[in-house]
Amino acid sequence: MHFITGGSFHGKKSWTVTFAREQGFTEGKVLRLFDEKEISMANNEKGSFYRIEGLEWMIKNRLQEETLEQTIDYMEKLVEALLQWEREENNRCVFIIGSDITKGIVPIDRRDRLWRDATGLIFQRIAAAADRVDVIWYGLNERLK
Repeated sequence: MHFITGGSFHGKKSWTVTFAREQGFTEGKVLRLFDEKEISMANNEKGSFYRIEGLEWMIKNRLQEETLEQTIDYMEKLVEALLQWEREENNRCVFIIGSDITKGIVPIDRRDRLWRDATGLIFQRIAAAADRVDVIWYGLNERLK
């Protein structure tokens, strides 16, 4: 699993596409989660990768209907399912792209604070589970793990 984070519109997706191609990952499935509450992992039997975009928005969408604990529990199960898919065959990778949503600034609105906190907690767990973590700023990567 490879976690890529950084600011919005800083080139995370472009960097990830290039990096994945250089590593030989050419066929896979892109999951754009900006309007989603769940992930469907179906129909990627022949693919060698998943590229997941907009995870922070799925977290926000889930928090509108469930508690912080329920959202974290769902995400932990999701990460485990993605890791299991990755382990099933050699040369598979899950690329998770998540935007830094506040860069440490605490939002005034209570719901936005909950979103920021949930996203930070979940991203910490993803980073811990990932084999590699990169932060992208202005199109440049810095490998953290």
